[in-house]
Amino acid sequence: MNALLRRKIMGYIVSQAIFSVSRVGVPDLLADGPRPLPELAAEAGVDMGALGRFLRVLAAEGVFAETTPDVFGLTPMGELLRTDVPGSLSHLAELMDGEAYQAWSGAVHSLGTGEPGFDQVYGMPYFSWLAENAEAAERFDRAQAGLVRLRLLPLLDRDWSGVRTVVDVGGGNGVLMATLLEKFPELTGVVFDLPHVLAGSEPVLEKAGVADRVRLHGGDFFTSVPAGGDVYVLSQILHDWNDEQATAILRRLREAMPSGGRLLILEQVLPETSEPDPATLLDLHMLVLLGGRERTEKDWRELLAGGGFSLSGLVRGPRSALLEALPG
Repeated sequence: MNALLRRKIMGYIVSQAIFSVSRVGVPDLLADGPRPLPELAAEAGVDMGALGRFLRVLAAEGVFAETTPDVFGLTPMGELLRTDVPGSLSHLAELMDGEAYQAWSGAVHSLGTGEPGFDQVYGMPYFSWLAENAEAAERFDRAQAGLVRLRLLPLLDRDWSGVRTVVDVGGGNGVLMATLLEKFPELTGVVFDLPHVLAGSEPVLEKAGVADRVRLHGGDFFTSVPAGGDVYVLSQILHDWNDEQATAILRRLREAMPSGGRLLILEQVLPETSEPDPATLLDLHMLVLLGGRERTEKDWRELLAGGGFSLSGLVRGPRSALLEALPG
C-alpha cells in the first residue's frame, strides 16, 4: 500500500518523462523497430546515460521495451506516441506539457475557489494568454487537429440526409469541417470562431478541397451565433466553461437556430459513480486550466434544458460521445 501511494504521488515524473522523450523525437526514431541506445541517443541529440534512465522508467510503465540490454523499442502503447500513426497521442503529450503543466501549480487555488489555477499562475485566462503567445496557440491548434480525427467518428457515422448547412461553432482551424465536408459532398458549412482564430482555417479548408463550400464567420459565441443552419456542432467547447457560461452559449445557439434545427455536441460524458475513467482526469484539468468541467448524462440534460434544448440522443464513441439535442 505504501509503495502504491508513493507511485501515485510521484506520477508526474512519469508524465514528464513521456513529454521529454517525445519532445526529442524518440518514438518516431523507433518507428522501424528496436535500436541500440548509443545510436538512438546520438540521433536524438541527447545524453546516452540519461536517455537510458528515462527509457527504463518508461519501460516499467509499459511504454517502451528493453528487448535486449541497451536496445529499446516501442510497445503497442508507445506506438501511440509516434506522430505518424492513426489515433496518435503525440500532440496531446505536447499540449499537456508546458503551460498546461505549469497551471497545476495553482491547483490549490482551484480547490479553494472553484476558479482556474491558470489565471492565478499566468495572470490572465488561458485563451487570452494563447492570443498573446503565438507559438503556444499553434501548439494548441496542432493538438486539437490531432485529436479531432477520433473525436468526430460519431459524426462521420451519422446519417446526414436532408441536411444542407452545418455550422461549426467554435470551429477553430477548420479541421472538423474539412473532414466532414470531404466525406459528405452534399453539405455546405460555416466555421464560426473569433476572427484571429479563423485565420488558421483557410489553408486547412483549401488543402481538403472544400473551401468553396465553407463560409468563415468571425464573432463571439457569447454575443451571437450565425443564423440559418440546419445543424449546429459544438465540439469540445462547452467543457471549457462553467455551467453559467455554457448555458449562455446554448441560449445564443437557440436564438440562431430554426425550429427544425438540431444541435450536435461532441464531448466527454462522465460516469455517474467514482470509477477509473480518463474523463474524470480531464474534468479536473478543465477546472484548473479554464474553470470548466466535464459532465454526466444527468448534468447534460439539465444544462441543455437551461439553454432551451432537450437531449434526444446519446452515442458513445472511441474518443467522445455524440449528444444530439432539439430545441425545447
